Amino acid sequence: PRTYFSNFFDNEIFELIADQTNLYSCQLIGGRINTNISEIKAFIGIKLFMGVVKMPAMEDYWASDTRYDKIADVMPIKHFKCLSRMLHFQNNLVPESQEDRLVNIRPVIDHMRTKCSQIESENQFSIDEMMVPYKEYLPAKPEKWGFKIFLRARVSGFVYDFFVYMGKSTFDGATQIPLKEFGLGANVVLHLCKTIRNPPDCVVYFDNFFTSLDSMGLRSLGTIRKNRLMGCKLEDDRELLKRGRGSFDYRVNDAQLAIVKWADSKTVTLVSTCASVMPVGEVKRFSKKKGKQISVPCPQIVAEYNHHMGGVDLADMMIALYHTPAKSHRWYLCIFWQLIDIAVNNAWLLYRHDAAAIGPVKLKKLKAFRLDVAKGLIYPEKQKRGRPSLGNENDAPPIDEMCYDGNSHYPVLSVKGRCRMCPDGQTSIRCEKCNVRLCIVTGQNARNCLRSFH
Repeated sequence: PRTYFSNFFDNEIFELIADQTNLYSCQLIGGRINTNISEIKAFIGIKLFMGVVKMPAMEDYWASDTRYDKIADVMPIKHFKCLSRMLHFQNNLVPESQEDRLVNIRPVIDHMRTKCSQIESENQFSIDEMMVPYKEYLPAKPEKWGFKIFLRARVSGFVYDFFVYMGKSTFDGATQIPLKEFGLGANVVLHLCKTIRNPPDCVVYFDNFFTSLDSMGLRSLGTIRKNRLMGCKLEDDRELLKRGRGSFDYRVNDAQLAIVKWADSKTVTLVSTCASVMPVGEVKRFSKKKGKQISVPCPQIVAEYNHHMGGVDLADMMIALYHTPAKSHRWYLCIFWQLIDIAVNNAWLLYRHDAAAIGPVKLKKLKAFRLDVAKGLIYPEKQKRGRPSLGNENDAPPIDEMCYDGNSHYPVLSVKGRCRMCPDGQTSIRCEKCNVRLCIVTGQNARNCLRSFH
């Protein structure tokens, strides 16, 4: 788990945080707190633990009556509070850009975006918004207090790109198209699609906040508001609902956009550059009159939207399960801890994808994976595979990075000895790179410890 997490938060960013934290302490109190990469990792590991093991107050983890050893034994509460106060990401003496309100967190945002974009992607993405809880008031939102992050994700919840919305300055210099020409929603889509590697092969899905009848040069599909149909005449809502559930009407305009209105319990209108009504499938809906599930005709455009649109909502839900506590007077820290949670979720989804590629294995759940990431950050030297070495010190199992790198792990014949994975296994097979004995057994008790170990 720690290795997967390092795909998004590596030693480079930890070193930057340690350096900037020391610098900030000099600027704030006139002296260095002399933190280092290991301490910053341990501090973040503690916060990940706190997202799973929740207590009413931070002091409770160290209090005698409620002490939690896996946190309290890592560092004293005084030092933890010191790191919480001094955690920093950008030199305050650098002249702030008036256009960039995120200058204090910009190095972490840029690093995370770069790392996410390097992961091999699929061809279907959804674009939506995520709220980061904080004291900023947004009256139009269901959760009225917080910052807004726009994300591009796949249906599994893996986040490929994102940016924090900060008002008019958000798109300054980011797009070549004036904001007034397309509006906020369309500019969000264009900005997040700039990092797609192969746009002609990809389809982007979004809701009616982002959709207009201008295709923007993208293969896209989304719901659309009635006031954006630009005079396109579709059957009236009442008439369509009278025809019954599953009824639909559609048009194809001069720009080859398919515009479809479909009647469910209410009507919904969708527009797409790459899907239309055919083939018409079926979906299950509950009928109050009949008191049971019935089959309802469903155009292809609706089925595709329902299948691909939930990626950002799923990512938001996974973060909410074990949200890292982020209470602070410095508003940009809540964004930092949101990025940490996104990195953990991305790492878990990447791990599940790789595990599925090698065959049926027992997968870690998100909570266990998160705790393993935390332990890997706090105790990196203890993250080894197999049993402790009983003999030669040089025969100890390797660290995760070597074990899982998938490169040059060749079996060779060696002196017979105990298998590193089995309690009673004896073998002459040794991994040439890791230098550990791992058995391969056929027959009734067949097993392949060489494969399982790596």
